[in-house]
Amino acid sequence: MSLKVLLFATACLSPAFALPGPLRLASTFSEITAELQNITLGNCSLKGVDLPIKNTKIKLPGPSPHLDLKYVVLGRGTQNYSCSSSEFARHPKKSSTPKATGAVATLFDASCLASQSLNLLHEFPAMMGHTTLGSLAFLAEALALSTKTSNLIIGEHYFNAAGDPFFDLRSSGSDTWIVSKKDASVKAPARVLRPSGKNDSDVPWLKLDCKDCKGVKEVYRVMTVDGVAPPTCERQNDTVLVDYAAEYWFYG
Repeated sequence: MSLKVLLFATACLSPAFALPGPLRLASTFSEITAELQNITLGNCSLKGVDLPIKNTKIKLPGPSPHLDLKYVVLGRGTQNYSCSSSEFARHPKKSSTPKATGAVATLFDASCLASQSLNLLHEFPAMMGHTTLGSLAFLAEALALSTKTSNLIIGEHYFNAAGDPFFDLRSSGSDTWIVSKKDASVKAPARVLRPSGKNDSDVPWLKLDCKDCKGVKEVYRVMTVDGVAPPTCERQNDTVLVDYAAEYWFYG
């Protein structure tokens, strides 16, 4: 497969450019599908695909040696925080810090992209973080039709009633899911698109282990874009939703 058109598409949708409107998305989509119409994105081998955990000053621990890489997905959603007036009744909002309450995200299959071009894959979180979910869902559905896949949206991520991160990949056609717990966390590295080197708006990279699971046992959140709460609750709603995107790597 030629990557030229996909690289062009990524550049067009990059946050360094103006945000894409419906017509620009449609034009980009037509160029991508012209290249991919004879390609079937499915059953791509992830053997030898390396997890990008060497980019941080402090390294996340590697996957357990007996596990294999099962899925690479792109997540796009919101990190959720609370600035409830009742919760911070004793303190004015301007001096209160938002409290993390979880996250929700749609999960897009990126396993085949990871098997063919990690450099291109790593461009996508920045693009997705600045594209509306509605536009991404449309593009994923249309690409799925053009590339003979059932769906590129293969799951969802949210926090369960107990406050545990839950990943449901059963939309992929497999019975794969994991209720996870944090094993390790490191600060996200500075991104190239930020010449100042400041990256305080990107949520940390994580390694998550299995609390209860089927099909996968460890999850990594890497290549994060945005998602950090505002510094205080001043002028914020009771519920604060901060857009984010990331890669999730699943091992089992």
